[in-house]
Amino acid sequence: MDKCTKLMQSQLEDLIRLVQGKIDKPMRTRVMCMITLDAHARDISSQLHTEKCFAPDGFQWQAQLKAYYNTEKKDVDMHICDAHFMYGYEYLGNGPRLVVTPLTDRI
Repeated sequence: MDKCTKLMQSQLEDLIRLVQGKIDKPMRTRVMCMITLDAHARDISSQLHTEKCFAPDGFQWQAQLKAYYNTEKKDVDMHICDAHFMYGYEYLGNGPRLVVTPLTDRI
């Protein structure tokens, strides 16, 4: 978990440096959305570590929505608890106003 958290932090810092540079507005919007989602993922990873949830069958891990790339189908599968379904490339909402909160996780 420590290695994963450090890698996530490093990748997040790379995105921040990217957005501090000169990029066009559509790319800046996409990178800002990535920063928001990656910061949330980093926080979840840190929370799992703090709560000592190290096993894949731990409830805190099972309660997270996880995306897995299926090489046979060449598509993405989503997993949460005991539910598994194909990713449908849903619209993620209004990117520039994207906010992730504890309430978002509960929903």
